[in-house]
Amino acid sequence: MVGKAWSSHALMGSGASGGGGRATRALRLLLLLVLALAAVEYLFGSILDASPLKTYLYTPTYNATQPTLRSNEKALSQKPNKSPTAIPQPVFDAKNQTQNNTLIINAIITKNETELKINTTQYNMTVTQKSPSSTSLLIAKIVEGLKNLVTTEGAVKKQDSALPLCDVSPPDLGPIQVNKTDLELDWVEKRYPEVQWGGHYVPPNCTANHKVAIIVPYRDRQQHLAVFLNHMHPFLMKQQIEYGIFIIEQEGNKDFNRAKLMNVGFIESQRLEAGGWMCFIFHDIDLLPLDTRNMYTCPKQPRHMSASIDKLNFKLPYEDIFGGVSALTLEQFINVNGFSNKYWGWGGEDDDMFYRLKKMNYYISRYKMSIARYAMLDHKKSVPNPKRYQLLSQTSKTYQQDGLSTLEYELVQVVQYHLYTHVVANIDERS
Repeated sequence: MVGKAWSSHALMGSGASGGGGRATRALRLLLLLVLALAAVEYLFGSILDASPLKTYLYTPTYNATQPTLRSNEKALSQKPNKSPTAIPQPVFDAKNQTQNNTLIINAIITKNETELKINTTQYNMTVTQKSPSSTSLLIAKIVEGLKNLVTTEGAVKKQDSALPLCDVSPPDLGPIQVNKTDLELDWVEKRYPEVQWGGHYVPPNCTANHKVAIIVPYRDRQQHLAVFLNHMHPFLMKQQIEYGIFIIEQEGNKDFNRAKLMNVGFIESQRLEAGGWMCFIFHDIDLLPLDTRNMYTCPKQPRHMSASIDKLNFKLPYEDIFGGVSALTLEQFINVNGFSNKYWGWGGEDDDMFYRLKKMNYYISRYKMSIARYAMLDHKKSVPNPKRYQLLSQTSKTYQQDGLSTLEYELVQVVQYHLYTHVVANIDERS
């Protein structure tokens, strides 16, 4: 009886041990699966975007070197199919947060011998909030477009598509008329259903040779916005380029800082676009191009687009001017460390950029004056920056320590409208 009892207990123990071993193996397999999925996500992108596993794999880390986005953010790559009359979609809105949330961005751009990229150990996007309700977004997804750079005309690699490449010189380009009449934005939005949500356009019948971000610094120009969008969308569509329009608005009452806003536009447009942009057109909202042969693309050298303006009698004010509308490749912009952040008030920032380009052995290219023609909308003149000449005298010595490498701002709101993406930022210097 004792032997039988011992045998029975041994069998039960053996069964429990076997069950425990199977459970252990199952847990190991599950752990390996989770790690494999995390590795795939890191290397290849958004496989886990819709997965509940993401909540556990990417626990929010605050004051760290990963960008932290709130749970109500919506990735721009997931553009809804909608009509122009649909309600604008907030991508990020600090004003509607229940906690005192701010998104502070400090971008440090570095380069090595083979490529230019944002250093993922130094690019800090920090959220200050008490509740751990957000999910982290890998920095690799933000800077995806900064790797494997191409810097010449035809910068967009041919995608896997049955569509042929668009013509390098599209047909029927030439002089066009401009409508400076005040317009209602709601009316303008209904005119261009082919434009995707967020002001993004992709040619429907061919694969674009160029992928271009239009960066527009903005404040208190509501009367110009509808006129600008009404003119620019048909102008750009006719050139058969892929493009997005980003309106970068400065919050607060401090003097306007055009250059710093353009740095913000560069970072935010790259962050919001899957694959990134390869060409950047920095564009005043009160300038409208008058000839579609003025291609909104980025050549091998930086291009000053607005050489011939009606209110300046279609004459170039001086040879080194680089203001109004200018085009830079992603590589060129990073090489010169972007624009200066120090020009508060009117004037000087465009000349500062010229000095940066010259320091890096670039030269300014332009179309001939009969093509680079622009109409200027009426606007109140701003007060000149009294410190601009002092700042310009220091550019060649300070440009590597003033620009993208020292950019810091608070992201207040990002909203997708039909014809543009609206980015609101507080760019005041932080004590």
